[in-house]
Amino acid sequence: MRQVFVPALQREVSCIAFGCASLGSRVSQADGERAIARALDRGVTWFDVAPPYGDGHAEQLLGKSLGARRKDVVICSKFGISRPNVSFAAQVLRPLARRAVSLVPGLRQVARRSRGTGENRGIAPSEIETWLDESLRQLGTDYLDVFAFHDPLPTSVASAETQAALQALVTKGKIRAISVAGPVAAIGAAASAGRQPDVVQFPDSPFDGAADAVRRLPWAREPLLATHGVIGSGALERIRGLDLAKRTRLEAFARRWGIATDRWEPESLMRYAFANNPTGVVLSSMFAERHLEANLAVAGWAPDQQFAKEFQEILAGGENDA
Repeated sequence: MRQVFVPALQREVSCIAFGCASLGSRVSQADGERAIARALDRGVTWFDVAPPYGDGHAEQLLGKSLGARRKDVVICSKFGISRPNVSFAAQVLRPLARRAVSLVPGLRQVARRSRGTGENRGIAPSEIETWLDESLRQLGTDYLDVFAFHDPLPTSVASAETQAALQALVTKGKIRAISVAGPVAAIGAAASAGRQPDVVQFPDSPFDGAADAVRRLPWAREPLLATHGVIGSGALERIRGLDLAKRTRLEAFARRWGIATDRWEPESLMRYAFANNPTGVVLSSMFAERHLEANLAVAGWAPDQQFAKEFQEILAGGENDA
């Protein structure tokens, strides 16, 4: 497993991170425990979670799944979006919904739209420690490696009072690094206000250039980049919807880089994610064993920024793809 160094944590972590958004909702507790055990055994050491994930159950299930191995990993959780209020009936029907989606994959989008996501109500600086304590209780740990604003407003991340409250938690040893997880506008507000996060988390797609925009921000020191969404953001569907000429050029490009013909679309996107973030971590949902193995194979590839450059040029209609 390729490792990247996280200065704020003074340790190396796996270059690929395990996203827990579906743990406890789309993915059952038993399947989640097996998937997390597989990932741990294969060297994955960064786990990303939040209070609303998995209908509000993901933190607790992640903590149970890690058990005594918690000390070997980095956990990032978040604050600012509450746990969803899922009715008892919905909880009872959840296993039936999982079964239906497994039989009819086309229902996945319907299920995703109907899933509770929690309320993004903002958070006062005085509430942050209480929020953290609940996450620690759910996870069964006494500290978080990374504590992140969750899709915040730009004004929230620019607040001196909020920054002071987070720094106080670092001083107490309850968190080790501060993060902003959200849109580039919110991350930019932190940089412009001189609020220096240790980690920034955001969706990165070859269609939007988000990582380049984040790197150009006025940082005192560049934070670690945690990128996600290269598959789930719609990029895969956009590539599959391109005209035949551009798809032919992309497929030829993938062959030149040794990508298997039957997987060239998703593997090209995953290679792009690592190539465009060579010193950070790439988040992915890997509950299915085939997804874990496919993603780990790409993660083991030495990232080459030339790959990302050429891939983007083809998508943009550039000529530098011969």
